[in-house]
Amino acid sequence: MKTEQEIINEVSDFVREAVQQYDSGHGWSHIERVVRLALYIHECEGRGDRFTVELAALMHDVGDHKFAVHDGPAEIRALLGRLGVDGTVTEEVVNINENISFSKGSDAAPKSDELQIVQDADRLDAMGAVGIARAFSYGGFKRRELYDPRAGLPGQPGVSSSSRNSASTIHHFYDKLLLLRNLMNSATGRRLADERHDFMVSFLDQFMREWDQGA
Repeated sequence: MKTEQEIINEVSDFVREAVQQYDSGHGWSHIERVVRLALYIHECEGRGDRFTVELAALMHDVGDHKFAVHDGPAEIRALLGRLGVDGTVTEEVVNINENISFSKGSDAAPKSDELQIVQDADRLDAMGAVGIARAFSYGGFKRRELYDPRAGLPGQPGVSSSSRNSASTIHHFYDKLLLLRNLMNSATGRRLADERHDFMVSFLDQFMREWDQGA
């Protein structure tokens, strides 16, 4: 029977291979950061099962439909079943994979401690300096404009709300990234999100000053 560390090592190898086709902002370095953040939040909060948190953080992007249309839950069940992982743990990892996304909105299932922790970690990695870098990396991957001043920003006259189909990378901040601070599930997540949120706001202020300079 494999030890938990042996299972983690084999899952890591599987995920490292699986995300090679993703853009750099969603690749293996992203997975490593989310794992570290999730384990840190778990330690600070003192809740949730550590092994489940680590497995779910490793596998949260398996089957991401932004990059490939395939069945992430089926792949997770097959791998963890082969490795002899307890069925209850496996189903929680699948639950997290299926419900972690920002796009799930209010349709997400009731959140376990483990889902709350991994979701906070994933959302934190979309914020701050790393989040800014990831946003522009993905924008380039999708051939998205840096900024389209013709499209109004949320809060401007005639613009009623955000959209999930961002008109530019800058719009993506208003459509998603600036909303994440208020969606944190844990006290630790909220504490870490405050600094990252403020950094994004400062960046956007500077970006707009430079964009309009000399106009």
